[in-house]
Amino acid sequence: MSWRAFAPYLFPLVLAAMIVALAVLLWTRGYVSASNLDLQGRTLLTLGGMIRFENVVTAFPPLPYISAIGLGYVFPLSDTIDLAIASAVLAGLLVVAWFGAFRANGLSLLEAGAACAALALNPVFLRAATEGIGFMMIHWGLWLTALGTFSLRRGERVNDLMLVSVGLSLMAFAHPFGMLLVFASLPFLALVMPADRLRNAPIPMYLMLLFPMIFCLLSFMYVNWVFVGDGTAFIHTISREGAGLGADTAPSGNGSDVRNLLLSAVSLFAVSPVLFAFFVAARGMGPLRYAVLAVSATLLAGMFLSQTFGFFPSVSLAASLGVTAAAACVARWPISRLNRVELNLLSAGLIGGAVLLFVDNAHETERWRAAMLSRSVAESDPELTGLARALTGRERILFDAEAAPAVIALRNDATGVWSSGTQQFRLASLRNRTDADVLVVRNRASGLGSDRIGRIFPTLYDSGASGYRLAYDGARWRVYELSNEVQP
Repeated sequence: MSWRAFAPYLFPLVLAAMIVALAVLLWTRGYVSASNLDLQGRTLLTLGGMIRFENVVTAFPPLPYISAIGLGYVFPLSDTIDLAIASAVLAGLLVVAWFGAFRANGLSLLEAGAACAALALNPVFLRAATEGIGFMMIHWGLWLTALGTFSLRRGERVNDLMLVSVGLSLMAFAHPFGMLLVFASLPFLALVMPADRLRNAPIPMYLMLLFPMIFCLLSFMYVNWVFVGDGTAFIHTISREGAGLGADTAPSGNGSDVRNLLLSAVSLFAVSPVLFAFFVAARGMGPLRYAVLAVSATLLAGMFLSQTFGFFPSVSLAASLGVTAAAACVARWPISRLNRVELNLLSAGLIGGAVLLFVDNAHETERWRAAMLSRSVAESDPELTGLARALTGRERILFDAEAAPAVIALRNDATGVWSSGTQQFRLASLRNRTDADVLVVRNRASGLGSDRIGRIFPTLYDSGASGYRLAYDGARWRVYELSNEVQP
């Protein structure tokens, strides 16, 4: 690429660098998202050989997990800052992609740069950029899907079909919330299909759009069947902890479900008023109006499903997807119908995003806001932090670390931990006794149920074990350390 072709991209690259710098700044102020803590812990356990291979290849969602493992092989993950930077880089590259699409749509350098700045600096997008790899993959998937839907009904080009197909697949395997967004999109895909295809061959049209995702899903189910003996085994492992949602919206911690849903619906259009404005402005342009309606309805329905199944991330994170949807509107809108009023609404979304961050009382959002304001940042999960402190410096620890991988990240390494992939753990499971110096067990009444240690030693949490004394006592976790030679 010549300098003349590269020069216009300097501004979006500066915006991308600013996002990465923000991620580093927040990390120095003590903010690490629950998603990154969870993913860091799982990656450290995997790289240390402490998770069984079948558990690695059947883990859901696979994309962020595999990406983090690959990153760990190339660049040793010495701290959570590595994953924070990776997430910010994905966000920065998305901003660069926005700029390129705006220029391709006919916007001037000034207009494209201003639109990118208004979108990239929206506080809820910055919140998403520092959340984790998985959530930024949802943004990428939505961007590709929305680009395809805006052109699919008008031209049915192969490129548009591919954009929708790849985007849906990316969202589905990036995050449980993304999978729910894909399910939510199914009825609304009919809005963007060519009218004649919808009348004469709706099923083949759906198959064309969904084939890559269906193929990936069936392949993933086959892997589960080969290694676990059950093609749907991964469904039972999907959890808020596994999604890295952590303490973000614990039950009743962010208000009622109805309040969250209503606030999300309002905040989506407060953050991206462009969606409503473009729908109104699309008089006489049916395909574009249907596309805006399909994208907006998908996001709203996805929020409803995530509330129903308990995977709602937080109001600000859910609303951040409206920023990417707004970018797709600008990228695909006919330049002859695009005026300064619609572009100015992108700036109005900045105000909506800022207000939303102060309205959203999710724990993780409050932590992010405190870091942004240079205030003291609360712990993501005080009990897991206390558990990590109790295990720091210890060796010969029998611990089902897959049940709380954030502990490994908070501990900074997996050294000395006997997790499910180790021989010591398997022997303890077979013999119902162990020579570990430290036992870690989860309360079966905690709402998450027993971990593997609790199933091996059913009375351990309540009654302890002979020869061990209680070293850490939490509502969900207890730690027993060896006090003499007697074994359980």
